[in-house]
Amino acid sequence: MSQTFLKFIEDLELLVMSSPKIPLTNMVFVNEQEIFRIIDSIRMNIPQEIVDAQRFLQEKENIINEAQKKADEIILNADLKAKQKLDENDLIIRAREESEKIKNEARAEANRLMKEARDYSENVLQKLEIEIDKLLTSIRKGKEILRSKD
Repeated sequence: MSQTFLKFIEDLELLVMSSPKIPLTNMVFVNEQEIFRIIDSIRMNIPQEIVDAQRFLQEKENIINEAQKKADEIILNADLKAKQKLDENDLIIRAREESEKIKNEARAEANRLMKEARDYSENVLQKLEIEIDKLLTSIRKGKEILRSKD
């Protein structure tokens, strides 16, 4: 630390010690101009080590703030991606459920249509069988009539 800097601090200390005391207190009268002169001198002669340390502390603070900002951004992005993945998974699950529901409805509709087609076919065949029986009966009666005339 520079001798000049320490000298100004000693000057400040001497100024306070040599100033007149206020009776019945531990306070002193100080020459305002003199104390400001010393303070200005201290400011102008701050040792380079203190200036460097101050700059170092400021840079350290900036680095920590920047790292914290990047960490916050990374966490925010990770949260967004995780939420997006969950949403995508949720969409996939809902799509699969909807797909399964549609397949089940299609199977049920196909089964209903097949039953209706079987019922219709059976009904048509039943009617055809009745008509054929009627025709066969007519044919047999016609043949009997022909044989009876012989």
